Amino acid sequence: MEKIIISRITLFLILLSGCSTSSDNSTVMTGHNNDIHNERHQDSLTTEINLVTLQRQPFTSVIKTGGIIMVDAKDIEVIIAKSSGIVKFIDHFLFPGVKINQGQKLFTISGDQLAGDNTELNFKQIKSDLEEATANFERARMMISDKIITEEHFLSLKNKYEKSLNEFNNLNGTFSNDGSSISSPDPGYIKEVFITEGEKVVPGQPLASIVIEHNIVLKADISPDYLGFLPAVENANFKVGYSDKLYKTVEMGGEKISYGKSIGENSFYIPVYFRMNYTPELIQGTFAEVYLIGNKIEDAIVVPNSSLMEEYGKLYVFVKDYDGDFLKRYITAGFSDGEYTQVLKGLKENETIVASGAYQIKLAQLSTSAPAHNH
Repeated sequence: MEKIIISRITLFLILLSGCSTSSDNSTVMTGHNNDIHNERHQDSLTTEINLVTLQRQPFTSVIKTGGIIMVDAKDIEVIIAKSSGIVKFIDHFLFPGVKINQGQKLFTISGDQLAGDNTELNFKQIKSDLEEATANFERARMMISDKIITEEHFLSLKNKYEKSLNEFNNLNGTFSNDGSSISSPDPGYIKEVFITEGEKVVPGQPLASIVIEHNIVLKADISPDYLGFLPAVENANFKVGYSDKLYKTVEMGGEKISYGKSIGENSFYIPVYFRMNYTPELIQGTFAEVYLIGNKIEDAIVVPNSSLMEEYGKLYVFVKDYDGDFLKRYITAGFSDGEYTQVLKGLKENETIVASGAYQIKLAQLSTSAPAHNH
């Protein structure tokens, strides 16, 4: 019995020793394979990321806020009726946003269906009145030299002639067999149509408004806390939701028009206005992410916005160490201008960070972090 127990203990120790040896060999091989994998993954990463070495440089302080793209009020022109009558559309294209050319006919106004306010009859009457006033004025000019008529009578006939001529010229340039035609005074696009087909209109009634493609306006809203910052603001960068492009007012012939000195009735923010050259891809009414550019800092540490990563509300970047590894470094960020962000704490000059491709590094580090081996 004692020999059987000793034999079983011996066999157990032999089996235990073999298991330990097998486990050690497996661990070594696994570690070797991971090293190969890491090296290959590191080589592939170097072709996907861009690095930048930090140097102190001038940077302009910026406030990020929201805004909206608007049309310059000076570039909105209202087209009005010049006579009474029934309005007709020239074609079926008169909708907001439709592009139109200068001199393009948009409406006709005819009085054919009206007992009164008949445009055609009015035009014929004005033409007849002008012919009569012209004849009377020509006779008066010959008679005044011979003092046959008084100066007062001559001036009365002259005034009647000039009045008839103005009325005739006002209608003659737009009058046709179909009635009075209304054309676009400038190139642009239709903003709004105020009337419907077949509606009766009177002189001076708005028919449509057009936007002349001269300027656009960026309106940015800023908290009253930054009121002291506004006098230093001269330019702005902004983005719109349907484009990745960063627009810069300084590159668009832009200038700051003004900023509000008080809070509006329906808003708790102070408006800041910039006028820029017209750009077709910017749509009126579009909301924008705006960066108001203010004071200049001469020696700031800045990083590209593409290098920033966020984790639980904290920002970090990947810093390359002396061994070529990428280490996560949390930072305290300052202002951003839409392209770069000032770093107040966390980075030093001459350190190398990942400028683009940080997300690939994050994924690579997650995929190569193996759990502890348990036997």
